[in-house]
Amino acid sequence: MQMEAKQDGAYLQAIACLPVSRAAQLARLDGGKAVEEIRLRVGRPPSVRTASGERETDLAPVTAQELRETLSRAARYSVHSYAESLRHGFVTLGGGHRLGLCGTVAEENGQVIGVRGLSSVNLRVARQVTEVDETIRPWIGTGAPQSVLLLSPPGFGKTTLLREWVRLVSDAGHPVSVADERGEIAALADGAPQFAVGRCTDVLENCAKRQAAIMLLKTMSPELIAFDEITAPEDVEAVSLCAHCGTAVLASAHAADVDDLCRRPLYRALLDLRVFERAVVITRENGKRQYRMEKLEGKTCSS
Repeated sequence: MQMEAKQDGAYLQAIACLPVSRAAQLARLDGGKAVEEIRLRVGRPPSVRTASGERETDLAPVTAQELRETLSRAARYSVHSYAESLRHGFVTLGGGHRLGLCGTVAEENGQVIGVRGLSSVNLRVARQVTEVDETIRPWIGTGAPQSVLLLSPPGFGKTTLLREWVRLVSDAGHPVSVADERGEIAALADGAPQFAVGRCTDVLENCAKRQAAIMLLKTMSPELIAFDEITAPEDVEAVSLCAHCGTAVLASAHAADVDDLCRRPLYRALLDLRVFERAVVITRENGKRQYRMEKLEGKTCSS
């Protein structure tokens, strides 16, 4: 269903990377304020995803040329400048929005160098969501920051929750460092965060987590270091570095719950560090996000 509807600034900022005519169509979609992702697949109408799930619109099917133009616009017509992120299959946009890419992978010497022959893209809309504050504020408390792991399947709002957690800890007067590897947590623009991340927060952007941890620990004296999405052994090393320096860690991981976490070798290694005291699990019920706290202290995973 299409109609004129007032959209929020984040949504309009995100769809600005799309071809002008397609962006204009999507700007008129009813319910745009609730849209979390827009998926464009060649030969199919655009789909939108909300907390309730994904649905196709009644718009015209997407063409391959539209996807090529979308990538060019997202990369500001300088794709080579985004070579590193394209190697990982995405482009981070101003405002912390992310354009994920699917298609034919290009390799060189056994290494992925990009995605060509695009078949689909996924535009994730980043927003500041303060409604979660009243839920997590009691868990944060008033004392020294503690190490916490945020868990959910992809697309459930881990980055948003991590950002709000950072802001509340920072505004309580604790120095926080953010290793913003993809530029989605703070979304720096000319050095200034485009999201509220707190008055005592320092951000290091576009740097691998392990190297970021070394730099931040040496230079910024944080009480808490935040990492988004632990996905590789090098990320586990980054957490270990912080633990050895006595710095609390806030991180996120893809898992439905703690038991699911334990079924994955990478995360078993993460828990074996015994860094994290608690985990916050994000679920969905009737289209709404729910948050629950689980204790990790003393938790072991059977091999």
